[in-house]
Amino acid sequence: MKKQSRMDIFLEIPLWAFSGLTVYPLAMVILTSFKTYGEANFLSVSLPKQFIFDNYVQVFIDGKIPRSFFNSVIITVFSVILVTLLSAMLAYILMRNRSRVNRIIYKFITFGIIAPFAALPTVQLLKIMHIYGSYVSLIFVYAALFMPFSAMLFSGFILSVPKELDEAGVIDGCAGMSLFMRIIFPLLRPATMTVGVLNFMWVWNDFQYPIYLLNTSAKWTLPLSVYNFFGQYNRSWNLVCADMVMVSLPVVLIYLFAQRYIIDGMTAGAVKG
Repeated sequence: MKKQSRMDIFLEIPLWAFSGLTVYPLAMVILTSFKTYGEANFLSVSLPKQFIFDNYVQVFIDGKIPRSFFNSVIITVFSVILVTLLSAMLAYILMRNRSRVNRIIYKFITFGIIAPFAALPTVQLLKIMHIYGSYVSLIFVYAALFMPFSAMLFSGFILSVPKELDEAGVIDGCAGMSLFMRIIFPLLRPATMTVGVLNFMWVWNDFQYPIYLLNTSAKWTLPLSVYNFFGQYNRSWNLVCADMVMVSLPVVLIYLFAQRYIIDGMTAGAVKG
């Protein structure tokens, strides 16, 4: 027991050191957001002489946070709903009918996890569809990008749902979409929560795809608003840090609230799969 205790202590020391490397920049950003212009230039973790809350007020107004927040909510919510529903239905179809064709389709879909994003062909396709630069174009791209991983996550859960439930539903007159939405989908709640939260964080924090696919700053999301704000106030680190805190706060709160569902969903999916 003593040897085990010493070994645990020996392993905990580097873990705490690595944790400190992670916490340091977070603490620096948060503390700097409350400092004056002069104090913020040092970029240290020292406490400010006086907490300046007006930094957040200025960022909220000059950084056009309400407009960017609205854009992020619209794009994120509809993207998550579309990805979740489509990936659940796709996984249900592929897992319920394990034919050779479906197995090939499933393997082909998994390639989407590692396939790189091709900006030029995507932009050209969206222009042909006459939706380039709109919310819809970005939502469709997110759905295509994140469906492969989401479908894989749903697949393990669907395999654990007995086929007898499908047969019972058909006997009672429930078939097709009604069977999936009323009987199967409610049973996938752990996977749905996990897929929803993960996709929410990915879409909300994404910087690359909006800058390619949104052709006007009026539709920019919150991460792009940081980029735009930094271009105007690149020497005012107190304001830049305050902007970063405001942009990151929603997704941090979502993760803190739903981290239990993520852990449970990933664990249960690994066991059932």
